[in-house]
Amino acid sequence: MADDNPVELKGCMDAFFELITMLALHWRIGLAVLIALISAVLLATNISWFTGWYGVLLVIFSFGAGLIWESIPRD
Repeated sequence: MADDNPVELKGCMDAFFELITMLALHWRIGLAVLIALISAVLLATNISWFTGWYGVLLVIFSFGAGLIWESIPRD
């Protein structure tokens, strides 16, 4: 039986909470990731050559696009 280490679980939950907080506070990144995630699922289910790895890459690249969008100076 696996030994559940509360210290490791706490570190994982803290990282997950920080990710959710970042996506909520920086809505441009969250929006880009959400649109890419929905697109990746739809493409993977409807196009035979669009595999899960393409979907993962699409979401990763959209995260980068969201970072760039977030860093553009606003007036």
